[in-house]
Formats: sequence, structure tokens, C-alpha cells
Amino acid sequence: MANVRPLNEVLQKNAEALGEVPSRLADDLAALKEWIRQQPHLKANTDDQFLVAFLRGCKYSLERAKSKIDKFFTLKTKFPEIFSATDVNDPKFMEIFRLGMWLYLPTPLNDNGPRIAIMRSGLYSTEKYSAEEVMQVASALQEILILDDDYANVNGVVFIGDFEKATMAHFLQFTPSLMKKMTVFSEEAIPLRPKASHFIKTPAGFEPVFNMIKPMMSEKQQKRLFVHGNKMDALIKEIPLKYLPKEYGGENGSIDEIQAEWEKKLQQYSEYFKNNAQYGTDEKLRPGKAIDFDSMFGIEGSFRKLNVD
Repeated sequence: MANVRPLNEVLQKNAEALGEVPSRLADDLAALKEWIRQQPHLKANTDDQFLVAFLRGCKYSLERAKSKIDKFFTLKTKFPEIFSATDVNDPKFMEIFRLGMWLYLPTPLNDNGPRIAIMRSGLYSTEKYSAEEVMQVASALQEILILDDDYANVNGVVFIGDFEKATMAHFLQFTPSLMKKMTVFSEEAIPLRPKASHFIKTPAGFEPVFNMIKPMMSEKQQKRLFVHGNKMDALIKEIPLKYLPKEYGGENGSIDEIQAEWEKKLQQYSEYFKNNAQYGTDEKLRPGKAIDFDSMFGIEGSFRKLNVD
């Protein structure tokens, strides 16, 4: 029997629409575990709750799930400074977290829909923190979402980027190379399906950065990007006001409340992140040709998708 949290009635119906067959779930998980066991280069988390997120995020395509799991641990191993926090109690990690840049709102869209995420850009000092340090905190919170949030795993995530406080110094930290890594990790390694991305309060320097990122994304995701500028009414047409936090005029929790709840989650998962140090990939043991990361992510090189299927 699969050791997975039971879903509520609505989520169970949605999961089955993705291809989940409750009576077959244990067998599907066993198939993934056996595949992982057979990979000489891969040491991966085989917890049922972790693996079922990849099945749901890949609409129960075992081959896509295998690919995402491989890429998840490959990129965490190669770029731990961005994707692999192991000590969430590290003082600098907690300083960045407590700035409140990432909010996962308590009530999903339309009560039973996708999880709503808000990124409040520009709240950190570029002289004190690097973009890699900032994104490592974001990656840790996203990993908790994979483990902890059935709405995000089944229904996906709606993203809001609030750039009111962002400056050119913040944009300049996000180099083309870093943006490539983040885009590949988001699209090819993370099992959370992005349903839409809304950008609000965008400054003058946003457009060139946006134009740099957009071509790196899949055509499907490009069609799900919406830049609203200062037109909050355009955002509210997509996400009704009641589903935004109190500070945005809504009813979906306050920033302080959300931060306090997520600080508790970080503590609950602190041992999990310590244990993460044991997982990863060894390119010397990968069957076939090892991945050429330098040509793939180098600033000079052209962008190509990972190919580790």
C-alpha cells in the first residue's frame, strides 16, 4: 500500500483526471523505485510522498517522471548554491527567508484550485546577498511545497511577481547563465505545473530582463505569461481580490501570518534538508555520455535543453 496522504474528494477527482488510479498507485511507485535502484549514477529520495508528486506533475507518464527526477537531482548536485539547501537554520538563510520575499497563500485559487504564490522582488540588499543565495531559499520553500502541498501537486501553481521594490541592481544580479539554470530547473526538474505567471508593478528595467527570459521558456509557458504593469484590475480579473493577502486588499492571510506559518514548516523539515546531502548524481557513473554542463549553461554557449532521458 502506498504511504501517501489521502486527498479530499475534489483533489482526488482532479488527480484521477491526471491519470491517477488509486488501485494502481502502489505499483506505479514501485516501478519508479525500481528504476531509481537500477541507475548507477543516481541516489534519490524514494519516499512515496516525494515520488507521487513527480507522477502527478507529469500526468502519470512514468518516462517523464523518471526524466524529471534525474534532472532534479542532477541540477541540485551540480548547482547546490542555487538549488540545494541543507541547513535551513543557517543564519544567512534565515535572514533572507525572514525578508518575506516568497509567499504561498493559505487558500488556493477558487478554494480548490491551484496554489497561489507571490514573489516580492527587490526586498534584499544586493550588497549583502547574492542572487544565488536568494534563490537557494526560494528553492527550499518550493521543495517543501512538493512534499507538503496537495493543491500545488495536483492543481499546479499560479505565480504573481511583484516588482514594486526591484531596482536595476537586482536585475543585474540575474545573469543570463543564472536565468538559464533557473528556467531549466523550473521547466524540466520541478514537478509543479505552472498554470500562469502574472507580473505586476513592473519598473522600467523589467522589460529587457523579461525579453531575455521569455525565449528560454517553452512555447506553452510563454503563452501563460502576463505583464500587468500597475494595472491591478487586470490581475484581479484573473485572481479575484479575496484570494490575495490583506496587504493587497484581499482576505487570503497577512504577510506576517504566512511568514510565521512557513517558518514553522522550515523547522519541521530541517532534518529533511540535512538528509538531502546524501542524495544526488555522479556523472562518472552515468550510463552513456556524461552531461556537458559548461557548453549547456555557459554564458557564451547557446542554450540547449538537458537530455538525460
